[in-house]
Amino acid sequence: MKLKMLTMFVVTIVFASTLLVGNAEAITPSGVTMISRVTGPTPSGETMPNPNQTHSRYDVGGTDLGIIWDKGGGEYFIAFGDTNNTAGQWNRSNILAVSSDTNLEDGLSFSTMIQSSPGFAKEILPSKKINNDEMTVIPTAGITVGNRHYIHYMSVNHWGDSGRWYTNYSGIAYSDDNGQNWIKHPTTRWNNNKTTWDNKFQMAAFVKNGGFVYMYATPNGRFGDIYLARVPENNMLNIGDYRYWDGNGWVTDQNAAKAVTIGVAGELSVTYNTYFKRFIMTYLNEDRQAIVMRDAPTPIGPWGGEKILVPGNFTGLGQYNAFMHPLSNNSSSLYFIMSTWYPDYNTHLMKVQLNDDMLGDNIISDPGFETQTQTPIMAPWYVEGEGGIDRNLGNAHTGDDNGYVRNGSGWNAIKQRVVVQPYTDYTLKGWVRSSTNNTEGYFGVRVPNGGTVLKENKFGSLSNYTEQTVQFNSGPNSVVELYTGIWANGDTWVQVDDVSLTRDSNLVGHAGFESQTSTSLTSPWYMNGNAGIDRNLGLAHSGLNNGFARYNSGWNAVKQEIFVEPNKTYTLTAWIRTSANNNEGYFGARLLNGGVILNETRFTSLANYTKQTITFNSGNHHSVEIYAGMWANSGDTWIQVDDFSMIKH
Repeated sequence: MKLKMLTMFVVTIVFASTLLVGNAEAITPSGVTMISRVTGPTPSGETMPNPNQTHSRYDVGGTDLGIIWDKGGGEYFIAFGDTNNTAGQWNRSNILAVSSDTNLEDGLSFSTMIQSSPGFAKEILPSKKINNDEMTVIPTAGITVGNRHYIHYMSVNHWGDSGRWYTNYSGIAYSDDNGQNWIKHPTTRWNNNKTTWDNKFQMAAFVKNGGFVYMYATPNGRFGDIYLARVPENNMLNIGDYRYWDGNGWVTDQNAAKAVTIGVAGELSVTYNTYFKRFIMTYLNEDRQAIVMRDAPTPIGPWGGEKILVPGNFTGLGQYNAFMHPLSNNSSSLYFIMSTWYPDYNTHLMKVQLNDDMLGDNIISDPGFETQTQTPIMAPWYVEGEGGIDRNLGNAHTGDDNGYVRNGSGWNAIKQRVVVQPYTDYTLKGWVRSSTNNTEGYFGVRVPNGGTVLKENKFGSLSNYTEQTVQFNSGPNSVVELYTGIWANGDTWVQVDDVSLTRDSNLVGHAGFESQTSTSLTSPWYMNGNAGIDRNLGLAHSGLNNGFARYNSGWNAVKQEIFVEPNKTYTLTAWIRTSANNNEGYFGARLLNGGVILNETRFTSLANYTKQTITFNSGNHHSVEIYAGMWANSGDTWIQVDDFSMIKH
């Protein structure tokens, strides 16, 4: 993408933390290397392979991106962005290559590029090329379903300051002739607001999973959070079939979408790695001046904290994306295409090694401050008042570095914002010590921008590092801010290190129905037949509310989709009571859309709340549907349900 140069500074990469917060279920990158040039001529003095020679074969002197997807038949499509010719003229908004290369150790070779005439790579998606109208059309993601190929693209209205650009809309184009010609679908579009420029679905990454295409997305530019939608894979051109993740479940209103993880994010790529059984996400964090990686056990998360994939000073090239090659998806070696601005605007094949680490599902980025390379604090941490990093001063709890705040007066705090699932329990931990005169130290979590404190610990003088633990419920919030701070009265300081944030083991959202705000089931709960919420009627097993299903015929059930890890064992429980005439109630877990029942238990008349329990294996799936329901065969029949729990073993 033109006109998006980076300001570089030195970043020293640290690939692992000494913080141990769980099993080795997360992954971390190490040993980034550049294997080959992918596009453009070989500059003077460069010795790495350049197998494609795009300048002489396809009149491609410079281009960027390199979005790779499996097109079937042993071939891969690779989509590039704004392109210049060998004379340096910006004459194409996008181009497309085909590759059947399966040995990436010596570089990535093209079989061909889609051409409009021999020796000239074709612009596959036309653009007006008029500033403040449609400056360019740039692909952001690609996927193939059956014999049809899809590209998600953005229509750029104009370029702004570094890392900022403004889009008219994003949309889906498709090809039914093996990529030779592409049609921009007229209604499968996410229109931007040209006053606020804040539509959440302007740049995307695609992942196929479980019969759906998951579309991860950011607003235009590089400074937004990451959102999620999904659509049945055969319905990609039906805009009305897309559903948007609202923090607990799927809704039809894209404006209700909540972030699945915090940005700052640009040029997103997401894949599922079967070797580690983890979803991997890469993007440029412009605030950190680095390409970073997150990983998660399910499509919705929880997404672990950022880990640096390519540091900001990597050969001084001004790099800005990491589009992962599908050949990496069953391997501990991760290959990706990276764009660079210096010394020329082009793309390169990169490789890193992925390893187990012990961070587990810690949501916090840089939890031990080990990737901080300047004494003034850097993203993803922020300081209110006065503070910074003790770098290699022997003050850390573990490792080399720790955060601190120090001042003579006022409120001073180290902070980080993270995405959480609404109405979910979390545990925040960290190690803290402070000056002898400290009387008002606080470790906790709150709503951002000075909002409500959800929970905090108050601490005074701590001569040695002391672990702080705060357990809280996220309430209606999808983003919270954690902090360690002091009210200074004279020269006062606090040091903090090894911070972790993990969610509760119960995977059921709104498990006790207490956060349901009406008598109708709302996300994440849904129903078959007739069902709803008993609110403050004295019918609950605990608390004020419970769910119910009631009707005089047919199948009626309370249901929820739960995201799981494949081939894991889960125990599902709930408390249920019924009308006296119930003779065919069922409590269980199955695949979506009336799929295979993984396990269920049958219950008949239950005069009092009775705990129901099943255990099941998730099989090769990332989501299941839990349910409690009954066949109303004997006239007016009802069940009441409350206090669900689903725990992974």
